[in-house]
Amino acid sequence: MHAIPQSTHLEDRRHEAGEPGLPATAHAPADDGLAQLLMQLDQLATGGWPQAPVHPRLQPLLERLGSARQSEQLLAQLTARLAACDLDLKPDGELRNLPQLMQLKTGVGNIAEAIRQAVTLSSAVTREAPQIATENAELSHQSEQQVQAVEALNEKTAALTAALNKAGEELQQLLSLANEAEQRAASGGEVAETLRQAMGEVDAKAAQINSVIEVIDSVAFQTNILSINAAIEAAHAGEAGRGFALVAGEIRGLANRTASAARDVRGLIEQTRSAAGAGAASAQATRGALGDLGSLLQRTASAIRSAGETMQQQGREVHSMEATLSEVAQLSAHNLERAGSIQQRTEQLKLNTEQLADCIQLFRLPADPLSEPRHARACEAAQLTAARIGAAMDAALAQGLIEAEALFSRQYEPIAGTDPLKHHSAFDAFCDELLPLLQEPLLEQHTWMAFAISANRDGYVPTHNLRFSQPLTGDRARDLVGNRTKRIFSDRVGRTVGAHEEAYRLQVYRRDTGEIMFDMSVPIYVNGEHWGGFRIGYKLG
Repeated sequence: MHAIPQSTHLEDRRHEAGEPGLPATAHAPADDGLAQLLMQLDQLATGGWPQAPVHPRLQPLLERLGSARQSEQLLAQLTARLAACDLDLKPDGELRNLPQLMQLKTGVGNIAEAIRQAVTLSSAVTREAPQIATENAELSHQSEQQVQAVEALNEKTAALTAALNKAGEELQQLLSLANEAEQRAASGGEVAETLRQAMGEVDAKAAQINSVIEVIDSVAFQTNILSINAAIEAAHAGEAGRGFALVAGEIRGLANRTASAARDVRGLIEQTRSAAGAGAASAQATRGALGDLGSLLQRTASAIRSAGETMQQQGREVHSMEATLSEVAQLSAHNLERAGSIQQRTEQLKLNTEQLADCIQLFRLPADPLSEPRHARACEAAQLTAARIGAAMDAALAQGLIEAEALFSRQYEPIAGTDPLKHHSAFDAFCDELLPLLQEPLLEQHTWMAFAISANRDGYVPTHNLRFSQPLTGDRARDLVGNRTKRIFSDRVGRTVGAHEEAYRLQVYRRDTGEIMFDMSVPIYVNGEHWGGFRIGYKLG
């Protein structure tokens, strides 16, 4: 901007006023004001700033220029801080009252907390990465040992299969021998039975012969008596009976020899019968022994057949196991390759994480997130309300209004026809009675809060705020915003707000309805047991 000569301005003013040629002395006061205005305009044009008093006509312009100047200064400070990666935005002096500051603080605050979360996560990954790398190295070593063990087991299984096959063949040979022995035992039993029967017949025949011998012996005895009587009678006859006496003597001698022979034959017959009886008994015993041997051989053959069938089944199972081991060996080799690849990637992840941590360390973040007043108020309100909810639940348990098993239940029943899907639980009806009395006053007291709700350890919200519990319409887009109760929130923030037990956790995220919000959550304890968490959603601006 260039300065405009005062004479030109004066001439223009006179011309506009329709007063050409008037003496300057006639308008001295007006000329003094105009001169002041022109002088201050010239100061502005040359980069200066007018000193008080400021011409009234210039006051609105100076105010706008002052605001623009402060905005420029704020932008310069913000630019300088961003150039230095300093996200702790604390403007100096009057700049703290600029309306643009809140928007800038909201954006920078979102970025700062997002980076803080990234720092926390990267630090956690950095801490875990060496352990993961060590475990992956151990896994790789174990996988290699597993491959070797499986290969050795596969070889042993193959040897076992061969041994089972050979044992099966030997069992078949043994079964053949057992069957043959059984047949021979059966044949020997038949021979023994035939021998026993023959011995029985010998005994019977010997008995018959003995009867005949007894008859012969009896005849010899009678003959001997008759010969004695004949000799007596011959003796009485004298000389006439001498010849008859000789005959009677011969007959008596024959009778005696016959009796003697009969006794010898009887002795032989007795011996024969005794031998036949012993032979029959021996044959009977042999037949019994051969019968027992046959039964034993039958049982042996049956046992061999059963062992053979079992061995065949085991052979099939071992063969199946051998095939399975081959697959396991292939999988183990593949796992070994993957373990090596994972180990390499883990090492790379470790390096990347270290680089990420180094990059993030470039940013200077506010030392304490609660140095932001709104974060501090949200934390205080969340902790106070969480304590009240825990105490109210304690009292409800003591009064028997609900059982602990129901209150801490983590079973959920889907509500049909809801999208997004909602769930009933064993405690949602109880929470519908209790929680609004403790949650709603927060929203009435702090209008900057978007929501104030309770979630259990699974991120399940049994009772949302009334403003987000509108009647279902069946329109997913409307219900997503207007009815958010009885949902299990599984997003990054939703699944952690009820699970952590830190004093507080501040997170920034993009809600499923599109807004970028802060979430302040603190744990809720019931009778000393962690039930879930109380969360407050809000923005800085």
